[in-house]
Amino acid sequence: MKREKIENYIESMENIKFSDHEKEHMVRRIMNGGNANGGRMKGKLDIRKLGIVVAACMTIFSATAFAAGEAAGIVSWNRIDTRTGNFEDLSRIEEKADLDIAAIESFSNGYKFDYMEVEEAKTQDEDGNDLRHFKGIDITYEKEGCPWISVNADPAEMYDDPHEEDTAVREIEGITVYYNYTECLNLPVDEEPSEEELEREEKDRHFSISVGSDERYTDYLSSIDFEMDGISYVLIGFDLDMTQDELFDMAKEIILAR
Repeated sequence: MKREKIENYIESMENIKFSDHEKEHMVRRIMNGGNANGGRMKGKLDIRKLGIVVAACMTIFSATAFAAGEAAGIVSWNRIDTRTGNFEDLSRIEEKADLDIAAIESFSNGYKFDYMEVEEAKTQDEDGNDLRHFKGIDITYEKEGCPWISVNADPAEMYDDPHEEDTAVREIEGITVYYNYTECLNLPVDEEPSEEELEREEKDRHFSISVGSDERYTDYLSSIDFEMDGISYVLIGFDLDMTQDELFDMAKEIILAR
């Protein structure tokens, strides 16, 4: 009965459709900790921990980053029935996702494994028609007094190359690793962005505006991504007190674990 409820839940959530505008705001809510009205992340609370499945189109990684024909966006959901806080379950999670990934239990900077789970995703065209289906693995790390960090591993074929010239790039053990840092302006629903802010968002790919928070504030998204052995890895976190060198070092530890 429990298994049936989970499957029915996942199926019903898959059928929910959002506009691109709504998808972007849902992503911001995920990253800001699951507050129903948006808002700053508080502690470790995060929509994924509550088992809520969300359709997402992350414009900060470029809406043109999706492969598979004429894909215009991506719908993704986490398999809450696969979640585990035991790192030794990695081989079982890999089997469920049909992936062989590089992963470590703890980083030298103090971030340690918290939990992992299987993700599923499907690319869609502009009319919401399904194109291709993929599975990935999401691993979340924690460190006392610091924001969480998530490492997502997905089939590289899921994405085209979205990188631009202004992205920081480093070669590590023969792997090209990219770093991005994005300023995210969060606004209440009753506050309109200024003309200057809208113009900046249009011209600056490292500046994003989101509406739906309790108050006006800015937070900062740091990400590292690279492709290795047919797997795309994305390390991501908000308001990290870390330099790009430190994040490149975390990427190196993942690469050396292959």
